Amino acid sequence: MSMNSSIVFYDAACPFCSRVVRFILKYEKDSKLFFSPLQSDYTKSFLPKYGVSEVDLSTFYLFHDDRVYSKSTAALRLLPFLKWYWFFFNIFWIIPPFIRDYVYGVIAKYRYRLLRDTCEIGNLSDERFLEKKV
Repeated sequence: MSMNSSIVFYDAACPFCSRVVRFILKYEKDSKLFFSPLQSDYTKSFLPKYGVSEVDLSTFYLFHDDRVYSKSTAALRLLPFLKWYWFFFNIFWIIPPFIRDYVYGVIAKYRYRLLRDTCEIGNLSDERFLEKKV
């Protein structure tokens, strides 16, 4: 992993979050993203270096271009990593962040109820997952 790598930090105990990671892996155009559970030692040592003093398990974070993004902004910043036909979601940039983050918060609040399937990501390359241990 190079210093200009992009990393998705997600709640590994959450079925909804794990489904989002599987979605990203399925629809990304290149294998340029790395992943790390919010509960991992790697995340706990990495995020404070970029101003995230307390990790919030109800959100995911994206490290990209030497910055950490969270909530709806992190989700929208993922769009360039996805295949071209997901580009239309860029329309959500016109919605003010406080509204996007409110909707994100509602989804995050009920994320355990939305999906009740397994939390497993699957058998994937260890090179892309910075630390699988939870």
